[in-house]
Amino acid sequence: MSRSLAVHRVVLLLIILLACVLRFYRLSAQSFWNDEGNSARIAERPLQLIWEGAAADIHPPGYYLLLHYWRALCGHSEFALRSFSALVGVLTVVFTFLLGRRLFDKRVGVMAAFIAALSPFAIYYAQEARMYALLGLFSALSTYLLVAGPVHLYPVACVAGLYTHYAFPFVLLVHNLWVGLWWLRRAEWQRWLMAWAGMQVIIVLLYLPWLPIALRSVTGWPAAAQEYRVGEALLDMWRVLTVGQTLPLTQASVALGGTAVLFVAALWPRRAPGMGPAIVGMMLYLVVPVCLIFALGLYKPEWLKFLVVVLPPFHILLALGAKNAGQLVSTRPGLSVAFSVLLLLPGLFPVGVSLHNLYFNPLYARDDYRGIAALIASRFQPGDAIVLNAPNQWEVFTYYYPDRDVYPAPYRPDPSEVEGLLLPLTERYRRLFVLYWGDAESDPRRLIESWLAEHAYKATDSWHGRVRLSLYGVASLPAQPSDYMESCFGEGICLQGYALPGRQFSVGEVVPVTLFWEARENITERYKVTVQLLDGSGRLVAQCDTEPRAGLLPTDRWEEGLSLTDRYGLLLPPALPPGRYELIVAVYHAFTGIRLPVESLGDHVHIAWIEVVAR
Repeated sequence: MSRSLAVHRVVLLLIILLACVLRFYRLSAQSFWNDEGNSARIAERPLQLIWEGAAADIHPPGYYLLLHYWRALCGHSEFALRSFSALVGVLTVVFTFLLGRRLFDKRVGVMAAFIAALSPFAIYYAQEARMYALLGLFSALSTYLLVAGPVHLYPVACVAGLYTHYAFPFVLLVHNLWVGLWWLRRAEWQRWLMAWAGMQVIIVLLYLPWLPIALRSVTGWPAAAQEYRVGEALLDMWRVLTVGQTLPLTQASVALGGTAVLFVAALWPRRAPGMGPAIVGMMLYLVVPVCLIFALGLYKPEWLKFLVVVLPPFHILLALGAKNAGQLVSTRPGLSVAFSVLLLLPGLFPVGVSLHNLYFNPLYARDDYRGIAALIASRFQPGDAIVLNAPNQWEVFTYYYPDRDVYPAPYRPDPSEVEGLLLPLTERYRRLFVLYWGDAESDPRRLIESWLAEHAYKATDSWHGRVRLSLYGVASLPAQPSDYMESCFGEGICLQGYALPGRQFSVGEVVPVTLFWEARENITERYKVTVQLLDGSGRLVAQCDTEPRAGLLPTDRWEEGLSLTDRYGLLLPPALPPGRYELIVAVYHAFTGIRLPVESLGDHVHIAWIEVVAR
């Protein structure tokens, strides 16, 4: 074995080890998010149910079937289920090397593998229990089999890709265009055409059982409906491919400039004889799927994951550019390799920042259903129930929380469905935990939240990623004040009275406070209402702050003459000492926090004294 070959092998092994470390590092640090929960629960089903379930899903069954067997071998923990994608991501690095070496040379293959190993975009999906890392692998594997063989395995890889994701036809179209251009250079094109057509027929026949379902699913996809400028969208795609989703454009300028230089160098006219078709093939591989994303109306930030299919050509062309630039500086192998590596170094810092964000920055963390379930479990009491505003939260939530007193709402419910779900719950339970996720899609009219704002008492509201957890108390719903008053906050917001169902409450209970407002004039500013509980020394021990009608009717929409019945829940902390406490109400500016004055009363209104007792 030559020294050069030995060095290449050692470097390649180190790159593969690096890819493993980056993909398995902190693999279970974050919670499963919504779609990962779907993967976990689908994979636990029998094979027939997986097939039938995928028929009603927007994804084919291939990934779920493989994850089913992986789960049987490795378990169903977060680490176990995600480790399948992590391993697949490492294999994609290997096939990126093999493809780069086959089309160009070992140096290009090794550098492409190094870039792929560090790719934040690839690492993100290699740490997710979804099918996107597998889609990327079949993209690289099928392309490698196309150019290197064995050819009889090519249809198998393509069919596997088709059963993995509906974006894989992008890759098939690239292959057909590439082979079509190659035929133009062959003298015996008819024989090659027959062989290629035969492989396409095999692919179609193997996919035929699923083809009607695929056509129904794809044609039923809604358009992205995302307004964008093509130039800005292309720049966003370039950013994601270069430094991933967690680095803003302002921090990625150095890396983007560097990759632009490398792409120019990759397409530089001076190249080795016979390299032209390989470069054309890689450009088709990169450009055609991007064009299809725009042509089919699939561009929006949430769907940039489809770009995993173009990661292999993107990394290979960057590596080719680095090699070409090195050879422009010097024809001596050692110097040209050193300069090629030097060109890659400026991109390491932004990539490192992006990876740090991916691993540690909570702004980019997945939705924390694990934390939500733990929080609910720590506060759950007899007489509590849990409502999921989007039905597809059920899989991920019940992965972490037993399916007990959990009620998923219908998808896009109408008012009668909301009433049918929530009214029996308010008759049976004392408190409701509600998980709001994807309101714009699952409940665009916010009917669930509106119904609860009128028929329950919201006590808490907290965000966990993109999921909002609210706690409501359930009690009687007075339609008029039990105690009247005439207290005006500022010039136009007048409190006419309040209602309390009693004066004694237990720790951990939600105190239901109903306030009756009147607008004396048109209100142009947004104000929040705070209902607070003070101990004997005036110290704050509990509070509920929100805009009126649980945030659904802000004061800047109040018109003169408006009368509003408004309900607030005040959660009594479990550790609150028993005793006598004062209940007050104040109104403050939503953005400055400055309280409105109350005529001759300061900046708040006394409501009542209540007695807190132990449970």
